[in-house]
Amino acid sequence: MKYSHIILGFLIALSRFLYKEDKDIVTTRYVYKSDRVPYAFDGYRIIQVSDFHNARFGRRSRDLLEKIKEADGDVIFVTGDIIDRRTPYLKRSIRFIDQLTEILPTYYVTGNHEAHYKHFEKLERAIGESDMKNISRTDDRLYIGNEYIHLLGLEDLWFYGDEEDPMIMDRFEMSLRERLQDKDDRLTLLMSHRPDQIDLYSRFPIDLVFTGHAHGGQIRLPFVKGLYAPHQGILPKYTEGVHTKNGTSVVISRGLGNSRFPFRVFNHPEIVIVDLEREANL
Repeated sequence: MKYSHIILGFLIALSRFLYKEDKDIVTTRYVYKSDRVPYAFDGYRIIQVSDFHNARFGRRSRDLLEKIKEADGDVIFVTGDIIDRRTPYLKRSIRFIDQLTEILPTYYVTGNHEAHYKHFEKLERAIGESDMKNISRTDDRLYIGNEYIHLLGLEDLWFYGDEEDPMIMDRFEMSLRERLQDKDDRLTLLMSHRPDQIDLYSRFPIDLVFTGHAHGGQIRLPFVKGLYAPHQGILPKYTEGVHTKNGTSVVISRGLGNSRFPFRVFNHPEIVIVDLEREANL
């Protein structure tokens, strides 16, 4: 009986631990400093939401929405996987879209789960009918008064073909090249689901990229950090934080929900805040 009590206590403690790991949302803040930030955008706050995967954060996502409101931003970027192809609760995704747009102007690009969701046309139509702006195949300008910065979007890599297709990367790169055609030399932001494409992003005149997909490595351990990420494998390099290469900074959100593996360990769901700050050009 004594051992059964110990085992029961352990299982209860483990359940509470895993629940809190999955549901206690953290807010991570970064500052992007550059003399390329226009004066009007000094202090401009971007809230990044990634990899929702139909997750539950209180009734009707109440806990998550409160965190987003508390961030007190200027715009929301949704960097893919707003739905989960294995558990596609479409109504929950659509409701979340409408809830986000009630808070702030919201921009969206697709993730790999959208690429494999067999009813994606329904989600895409719902986004088109909402106030969320889908820039997966286009670009836009963010304005404050007469000042503006460029915002580009890319569809997830799998929208360009099967991962075994030898031409997939060529089409992905060509799409990015087309987005940059005829752009002037203003600060340029890119929304793209995949952080592992940092080498590609850094070959172009892009200042700041917002990505997700890696789920923080799902299980994070001291020193080792993330254990596994899709399309990076074991001990992935790009799972969180800000990575800079050739002057291009890539922000990686650990995301919110889960997919195939149902738990996060030492890896709380995350909202990312990026404040733009103008740096004096001395």
